[in-house]
Amino acid sequence: MIGEIIITNNLEYEVNNIKTNLSNTRIFPALQENLKKGEFKIGDARDAINESLISSNELKNIILVGEKFNIQAQNALLKVLEEPPNNTNFILVTKYKSSILPTIISRMIVKNKKTKSIVEKFQLDLNTINLSNINEFLKTLDSSLKREDLRNLISSLLFSVKEANIKLNKKELDYFSEALIQVETYEQPKYIFLQLLLMILENKRKCTKRLNQGQSI
Repeated sequence: MIGEIIITNNLEYEVNNIKTNLSNTRIFPALQENLKKGEFKIGDARDAINESLISSNELKNIILVGEKFNIQAQNALLKVLEEPPNNTNFILVTKYKSSILPTIISRMIVKNKKTKSIVEKFQLDLNTINLSNINEFLKTLDSSLKREDLRNLISSLLFSVKEANIKLNKKELDYFSEALIQVETYEQPKYIFLQLLLMILENKRKCTKRLNQGQSI
C-alpha cells in the first residue's frame, strides 16, 4: 500500500482528524509531550518500525508526526516505507515538506493542506544550464545561509527540475536526499549545489546524446 505525507500547519488538528476517520491507528511519538518538542527522532522511528512488524488481521494505520523529521530517522524508515508489512499503512504528518527526503517523497502520496505558498523561482534556467552559469550561481551563495533557507533553495531547485521536465532516476534523486543531509551537517552551500547542478547538467547531456542517437538511426 502506498502511504501518504500530509503537510499541515496544525499537526494536532490533522492527527485528530485522521483518528476520527480511520480505525486501528497508532501514533508516533506516542507521548504527547514528545510530539510538542517538534522533531520526529530516530527513537520514534524504531518504535514505529517495531509496531509495523507486529502482525494484524485488519489494516493498521501508523501515523508518524513531527514539525520536521530527523534525517537519521528518515533513513531508518526508508526500507519499511518502501515495502510496508501486510495490512500496514503509513501516514507522515509534518509542517515542512522541505525536511522530508526526496527518496521518501517519491514513494508516497503528498497532500498539502497548508495555505498555498509560492515557491520562489530558482535563479538558474535549467533549460540553458552550463558550466559557466553554474559557476556564476555558486559565487552568489553566502556561506552563512540559514539551514531553512538552504532547504528551501534545494526545494526550489527540485521544483525547477520538474518544471523543466527533467526526469531523475533513483540514484539522481538520492543526490537531493544527500544534499538535505549535508545541510544538517553544515556542509558549505557551494559544495552542496555544485554536486546537484553538475548532476543535472550530466543528466541533460545524456538525454541530448540519446536524442541525437535516435535521430541518426
